[in-house]
Amino acid sequence: MGKIPFKKFVITLLFCNKEVEEIITKLRTFNYEITPEEVSSIFTDMRNVLPDRIRTMIENRQLLQIDNDTHVQWLNHFDIFDIYDYIIRGNKKIEDEPNYFKWCEDCVWAHTHKDVMSLINIFLFNEEDLDSISEIMMVKYKKKIGVDALTLYKRIFWDTDNMSAKDAHKYCVPFRNNSLIIRQFRTGQSEIEMCDIRDENCDGCQVPFNFHDSEYIKWKIGYAVKAPTPKDFLEKVQTDSIFKYYETMNMAHSIEVEQSTGSNDIVGAFENTKSKRRNVEEIRVKLAKEWMSLYVRAKDNMPDGGNSSDNFFEKMRELELGFNDCNEQIANIDDMPDVQDDIKGDMPNI
Repeated sequence: MGKIPFKKFVITLLFCNKEVEEIITKLRTFNYEITPEEVSSIFTDMRNVLPDRIRTMIENRQLLQIDNDTHVQWLNHFDIFDIYDYIIRGNKKIEDEPNYFKWCEDCVWAHTHKDVMSLINIFLFNEEDLDSISEIMMVKYKKKIGVDALTLYKRIFWDTDNMSAKDAHKYCVPFRNNSLIIRQFRTGQSEIEMCDIRDENCDGCQVPFNFHDSEYIKWKIGYAVKAPTPKDFLEKVQTDSIFKYYETMNMAHSIEVEQSTGSNDIVGAFENTKSKRRNVEEIRVKLAKEWMSLYVRAKDNMPDGGNSSDNFFEKMRELELGFNDCNEQIANIDDMPDVQDDIKGDMPNI
């Protein structure tokens, strides 16, 4: 069993006398998943630390009372008093509702929108500052989710402390597809969708979206981010070149696949797939040479600290990565005259 990030929510539901299947169903509506065995294990651990009187109440499906000091102490022991109180009394008309009722409402709202829940979970997993997450929610969704609400969210629903990426994929359903992408991310109707990697119309980054750098995710959803300096950018080019070189030198095979479908009067509908196995040593040498060359050129053209825009863009013109057979390269900035002016406005201290 991995670390269950929403364990405290499960404990809360157990104190609310929910059956195992009810808990699993509720978590599923929040886009989380847990097995009956895991819920039962949490229940067993909980019962083992409770005094006989409280344990008997739970077994007899009796609710704890928030005006009973002993009951409150045990709810605080499990760090669930606020969410428990909200579930028990949230639908009642109460004068002077405690502040945490609003925080709980915000958490529930987030979990009723998969794109919101997924983004919050991504940023929490990436250890993004809570103030930053709150601001992103306001800019993106025009919804105020304060730091207090996010703190409760993390504690009850998505405790990522010491949680592995494997656990994140296991318990958060939207994290499971490597092709998790944001469609229509610059509109008010943005939502996270699953992309079928077999769909030829779906082209994009092969890195699992949910484990990208937070700055990339902010840019992807249309949130303003600070562009790196020319020096930082070229250092990143160097780093990527090094590791792409290592990948190339460890290639085990090189295969090119051609697929075709159609229909004719003779055979009817047909599908045809051809796989071409290329000489791996030849491809390896070609790619290794290109990545090494890009690294050297990035190093040679590193800004000297003068931050001259003309000098920087002149050096950018010299950076090309060519693969002769597939005619792909990093775009030459001279071929896009409008880009230089657009980028200049984003470059700091130029």
